[in-house]
Amino acid sequence: MSWSFSAGLRSSTKAAFLWKDHGLQGQTDGRHCSAMEELRDSKLSSGDSDVQRLRLHRETASLLPAQSLGSRMSMPLGKQVFFAGVAASGSCAILYYLVQKTFSRASYYQLALEQLHSHPEALEALGTPLNVHYLRLTDKYNFVDIADAKLKIPVSGPKSEGHLYVSSSRDAPFKRWNLQEVFLELKDGQQIPLFKPSRDNDEVKKE
Repeated sequence: MSWSFSAGLRSSTKAAFLWKDHGLQGQTDGRHCSAMEELRDSKLSSGDSDVQRLRLHRETASLLPAQSLGSRMSMPLGKQVFFAGVAASGSCAILYYLVQKTFSRASYYQLALEQLHSHPEALEALGTPLNVHYLRLTDKYNFVDIADAKLKIPVSGPKSEGHLYVSSSRDAPFKRWNLQEVFLELKDGQQIPLFKPSRDNDEVKKE
């Protein structure tokens, strides 16, 4: 037998240390793995026992780079940032949509639109059909708390565009909202009053 098991193992270990010293331990190139396999095969003669072959195979395999699979499956930092940005943008878009839907379903919002659709002068100024747009959430006029609500709703029509100003309040949480004032302001500055409580009928209510 040209190679003894102990001599072969020492040679394999020495080759591994030389491989590490040259900075090749973390490389994932398949050529390095093939070189180690060739080194293992060259130390096995036909006279070696199966046990010796198995031990040498295990020792050689343990010297191969442990992060080869992980390195191949890693994602570049640029792609990670891109996918994280896409996920964050999608979450913001969903949140924005949900907030807008919450406002549009509120009773004070619906009451104000009813006043607009039933006012001939406002319809004449804007033209029909009317378009109701999303609220500008960064506008300081838009304000809602437990007892008071103020909205500035963008509206437009074939003739003009403007904002529907809404002021509403309620006596306590879970009570009905009461309109306090609704008026339309066109882009040229003209204001058209749509609703203001009178002494005989000082509120409009809706669940």
